[in-house]
Amino acid sequence: MITPREFWNMRSATYDQGSGEEYARAYEKTVANTLKYVNGDSRVLEFACGTGITTVQIAPHVSFVRAIDISDEMVAKARVKLETLGLANVELSQTDLFDPCLEEGSFDAVTAFNVLLYVENRQEVLERIRSLLKPGGIFCSATDCLGEKLTRVGVKKFWKSHTGSMPYVAFDTMKKLEGDIARAGFDVLERENLFPAPPNLFVAARKI
Repeated sequence: MITPREFWNMRSATYDQGSGEEYARAYEKTVANTLKYVNGDSRVLEFACGTGITTVQIAPHVSFVRAIDISDEMVAKARVKLETLGLANVELSQTDLFDPCLEEGSFDAVTAFNVLLYVENRQEVLERIRSLLKPGGIFCSATDCLGEKLTRVGVKKFWKSHTGSMPYVAFDTMKKLEGDIARAGFDVLERENLFPAPPNLFVAARKI
């Protein structure tokens, strides 16, 4: 079976031309919703920053962004964007969420866009995110909910994940995803479906 790092390295070559363009409006809404919960003093961790689509839009509005991704090819593409735009307040690196260099209680906000459906250890990830936040910190997520209704995208990902050509994929309903976030110690403040098929649920939640 292909590893997550291998898969996302492969996807990096066409990610912006594929998912980036298809979900362009959803990305715009994701950023607009997130910016309601941060300000010029905020320190933000972006988990699974990918090619930096949202990184470059959020960074000008906050004090600091720590952007991480397991894919070195995704990180390389994000770095080009940051250098082109001269965004000096972003620290970008290829690593994972459980890297001990990420200090607990050090971020005002953590974002996880289009990644939670690909993590098998969902509750562990959510608990780690909570631990990285300061008291009352904000978690913002946008996630495809493939279990909400039958879609071509969902069927395709089901078969690819079960044949080993892509890693684990979750098939959550929107209610299930929101419940997982709440059970990890968050108070859900806002939810919005950003995409018709499959549903792409934006959730903003505060650390309890």
